[in-house]
Amino acid sequence: MPASAKSVPPTARSYGGLAMEDRIAARRARFLEAGVELFGTQGFRGATVRGVCAAAGLTDRYFYESFPTLEALLAAVYTSLKEGFATRLMHESFVSEEWHGDAAAIERQVTAAYELWFDTVRDSRVARILLVEILGVSPEMDALYEESARAMAALTIAPLAATLPTLKLSKARRELLGRALVGAALQVAKMWMTGGYRLARRDVVRTCVLVATGTLAALRAEASATS
Repeated sequence: MPASAKSVPPTARSYGGLAMEDRIAARRARFLEAGVELFGTQGFRGATVRGVCAAAGLTDRYFYESFPTLEALLAAVYTSLKEGFATRLMHESFVSEEWHGDAAAIERQVTAAYELWFDTVRDSRVARILLVEILGVSPEMDALYEESARAMAALTIAPLAATLPTLKLSKARRELLGRALVGAALQVAKMWMTGGYRLARRDVVRTCVLVATGTLAALRAEASATS
């Protein structure tokens, strides 16, 4: 065998035009897509490895290549969906205007953020995974949900708090306010989903906007009183 052939590691060899790592990544992506479909329609407890493999068009050998358990797939699906939303939020909403602007500019920002959230959960499969299926599966999954809620709370309250430089919010209070705003968005989304999306989208968006802007107005009044 030529020396050049010996120097190529097995994982770098290509099959059908794709390197091995790319083929593994492509199979993993197919399992993630199948997970969204099955967990979002049948639910996690109604899904099986066999069913996921059938939906992905792959064998269980390839499933275990990427995921040790069905719960690991659920965690990966959930993480992919919430990170996708967070990325869109940062790029499509939070950076479009300066958060230190006037009340009208801030309301536009808040409205854009909630429109993006409700566009995301308008897909009932995504909503079911983010709002329902992740809960109560195991302590590990509950911890993942808690970590995500904490991160989203921090992301939500940060730009609002930045508009109030004279009000020194403690870490605990920032967390409480962030959780309250995220909790409102989650509960309204769950109500919208379970009600078959019969409520007008503008009404669910506006409800959350009022919660956020009302909170900001109250904080501004507090800042004025203490300055």
